[in-house]
This record gives sequence, structure tokens and C-alpha cells, in this order.
Amino acid sequence: GHYAFKDCSSLESITIPSNVTSIGYGAFRDCSSLSSITIPSGVTKIEYGAFSGCSSLASITIPSSVTSIEHSAFSGCSSLSSITIPSGVTKINRDTFSGCSSLTSITIPSSITSIENGAFGGCSSLIDCYCYANNPPLLVSPVFGKTLHVPVGCKTVYENSDWKYYFTNIIEMN
Repeated sequence: GHYAFKDCSSLESITIPSNVTSIGYGAFRDCSSLSSITIPSGVTKIEYGAFSGCSSLASITIPSSVTSIEHSAFSGCSSLSSITIPSGVTKINRDTFSGCSSLTSITIPSSITSIENGAFGGCSSLIDCYCYANNPPLLVSPVFGKTLHVPVGCKTVYENSDWKYYFTNIIEMN
């Protein structure tokens, strides 16, 4: 539920039961020691600020059942190093990963059509962005990184889009 474990600063790990379908607003907000979490495959929605401020969370696997990740869901997860967004998600909401300063790699599925304001703001360590969309998703807010990996045959499409301004290299994936 909403704010279920908010401010549980000593909580280090948790396994969410398999019957849970949604992770509520701010459910784990500011659980600064949380470093490990298992999200079951029945979860379809990660609500606003669910993991916001979980500064020790270094990795998380979001199951393919998730179709909605609301704004600020992972903001301030400063130890998070990589993230793979499931293919059922269509939009990366505002501030979703803002302040994830250790994030070096993101994988964006072909289902993503837009990246909202500040979605990756403050992700200063981003090296690799793997974007599987044949057509570049709409960038309401830029994603800055070193290398953008795109599907074979799509390099020119990305080079002719706003994406070219935010990456040093655009290369096609094999």
C-alpha cells in the first residue's frame, strides 16, 4: 500500500509476496539501506515515488508484467547502476530515474514512445543507452550519454532526430 515502508532506514532487503499486483505510492520511499528487492511477476504497476530515495539500491529487476512505472518511481536511487525497462511500458514518466547518479546503462524497449521531462535528469554517469525502438521515442527531456545503441538499419533515423544532440556515438546493435 501507499507509504507502507516509508522511512524504514534499517530495511536492507525484502521479497514482495506473489499476490501483490501494485507497489503503492512511496511504498519504499527513503528506505536508505534497502539494497535488494525482489518484485514478483504479478506486479503490473509501480506507483509514484515507490522507491524514491532508496540510495543503497544498486540493482533491481523489473518483471515483464509491469506496464506502468509512474513518475519519480526510482528518483534518488543514487547507487542504481543499470536498469532494463520492461517491454509492456510505453512511457518513461517525468523524473522516473532522476538523480540516479551511478546509472551507467539503460535499456529502453521498442514499446517506449516518449521520455518525459527530467526522466533521466542528473544521471551523470550514463555510458550506454540501448534503445530498441525503430523510430526514436519523443524526447520531452534529453537523455545524455556516451553511446546510443540502436536497431540495425535505424542509425540514420536517430541521427536525424533530437537524439543526436545528446550522445557522442550512435551505433547499430548486432
